[in-house]
Amino acid sequence: MPRRLIYALLALLLAQLSLSTTVSDNHASNTSLTTRASSPLSFAASKWIWRATYTADTFVALRKDFTPPLGKSLIAAEILVTVDNNMQLYVNGEFIGSGTPGRTRFAQRFCVDLQPSFNVFAINASSSNIPDAAMIATILLTYSDFTTDTIVSDASWRVHAAVAGFEQLSFDDTAWPAATIQGAFGDAPWNQVHIPSDPPVISFARDEWVWTDAIPANGKIPAGSRAFRRTFTPAPGQVPMSADIIVTADNTYTLWVNGVELGTGTQFSTADHYTVNFASVPSEVVFAVLATNNAAGTAGILVAAEINMVPSGRASCTAGSFVLTDVAWVSTKGAIPTGWEQPGFDDSAWPPVAVEDIYPDGPWGTVTIAAASPPVSI
Repeated sequence: MPRRLIYALLALLLAQLSLSTTVSDNHASNTSLTTRASSPLSFAASKWIWRATYTADTFVALRKDFTPPLGKSLIAAEILVTVDNNMQLYVNGEFIGSGTPGRTRFAQRFCVDLQPSFNVFAINASSSNIPDAAMIATILLTYSDFTTDTIVSDASWRVHAAVAGFEQLSFDDTAWPAATIQGAFGDAPWNQVHIPSDPPVISFARDEWVWTDAIPANGKIPAGSRAFRRTFTPAPGQVPMSADIIVTADNTYTLWVNGVELGTGTQFSTADHYTVNFASVPSEVVFAVLATNNAAGTAGILVAAEINMVPSGRASCTAGSFVLTDVAWVSTKGAIPTGWEQPGFDDSAWPPVAVEDIYPDGPWGTVTIAAASPPVSI
């Protein structure tokens, strides 16, 4: 019987015995959300890795298995990962979450429970940029005695063209070649990567000014109001706890989050800073912006948000994602319908926005960020 299949079977047999005690005890003793702080997790020791030969827009499977030392029992992992430029993350065959396509410089951070013994971390990835195609990850492992180990992306990972079932515990990757190192953290073309943290450090770096997709060729946008929406759906098991949001518009805006109005602004040179605490667990977070162009000319909105999450009440692990203005936002070009800012509104027929410039390029230049307003619970 293959070594990996033996490990997988042992992991499944031990899971109920160990996780029913160590994990539940861990969660019971860490139910306070107010004491949570980011662990010192970074990409400093990680490498950008990929497959040696690659065809654009095809899927690549990257795998890393881990068996703890004798006498050690795993309970959880904190995973920091990003891919140039699309990925889905699996742990022990379970889908954990995905990255925002084209947002390589903004990492995703996940917290997951582990099997006590053998575990498999798997990523299904693709890229439209052959020279830049790469994945980088750091995984902080926590044992039942609260000691830790760290896995980094390097040549010990295995990589292959994606095949059915590659993310499963029982899959045998021993014939797969080692990953090819594409570069070290900080190397071009990826350079700096923004990492979700608690408390968040929010900025407009690499954000995009956007407007509706009806921008005249001369760039002179007609006067009038436009509605913009972006829906964020948390990864399975990741519970939104708070959101830090900075926003500005040329000329004015009103911002709603999950149907609750947070504020307005009238000076594009100064962004407002809002903090939202989620009093109940939302299944999605809906950002809605009503922006008005006062006179024909330039117009745009600029939004950056970091959503902090916590899984199953665990206070010792940080999970987080970024939401930035980009083509994932949608906007109406015609009449603005009633209730458009509410979470349940159907915006599936709204077209994606158009990107105007990457901050701080364009006619708006550098934007000052105001001090954060008092937190709002919704």
